[in-house]
Amino acid sequence: MSTRDDPAATPCRWTADRPDPCSAEPAVDGRAESAATALVLPIRPRTASVDGAPLFCLAGEAVLAWNYVDLVAHLDARVPIYGLQASTEPRTIREYATRYLAEIRRIAPHGPYQLLGWSAGGFVAHEVAVRLRAAGEHVRVVLLATDPAAPAPAPLSADRFAAQFGVDIPAFDPPAGSGARTSTSTPGAAAAAIDAALAGTLDLTGGDLDRIADVSLAAAGMVTGHRPSWLPGDLTVCVAGREPDGTDRLDPGATVRDWRPYVEGAITGYVLDATPDELTAPDLLPEIARILAATPISARTTC
Repeated sequence: MSTRDDPAATPCRWTADRPDPCSAEPAVDGRAESAATALVLPIRPRTASVDGAPLFCLAGEAVLAWNYVDLVAHLDARVPIYGLQASTEPRTIREYATRYLAEIRRIAPHGPYQLLGWSAGGFVAHEVAVRLRAAGEHVRVVLLATDPAAPAPAPLSADRFAAQFGVDIPAFDPPAGSGARTSTSTPGAAAAAIDAALAGTLDLTGGDLDRIADVSLAAAGMVTGHRPSWLPGDLTVCVAGREPDGTDRLDPGATVRDWRPYVEGAITGYVLDATPDELTAPDLLPEIARILAATPISARTTC
């Protein structure tokens, strides 16, 4: 059975510093599609000894959830960890929540649950938490760089996508005499650089990066016009203390105030010395893990 059919049945065996290649299944175009690019990325699947409250990490417009792999080195070894990755099918935050909730319930029919979402993925995590708590489940939910009053996030370019994995991709030098300026790398060069840095585990092509760019555009666009649902219980938000250009953010506490109309319980905010893109960087993940551990698992507090 493929990982897509049963994410817990065919696990990827990750190590703290690099995962081994996952099992594959035929794709529509004839190429083998790695489980590493499927909807569910089993980072540390449930087993008899890995039986804590599962953590589901939502990628948002980053598309792939590989950023979260290093959490295995910083969370309790009993915590199962799954990435929930973006696809081209859902068109809204609530449609994504419906799709992800089905996968979450399939992996773990009953709570407690943990949800961690970055940017657009944070809005989906919030909506999933709304539905789980409305169903009486206990949920820990932590959002990264997710602000209902902020402009919609920008989709990831090939360069920014590569940077999510700590990969610097080479610049593209146009042919001599073409009159074009040196620009960011081509999708093929970016894919090759990512594959080399990750030992070929993802097996990306330039076409894959083009598709990822399309999915990122759609995922980022879902945020426009989205109004979050009322969340029973508590919420934790991690705020980037610096703007994308690296300058200090003038009022990072605004994010907590922006969530107030949509949350029934307490809102706890953490301001981290990072840009929004850096909140899932390897050197920030120990702090994210600490925040997760310190966040109570909350339930609906009113009927």
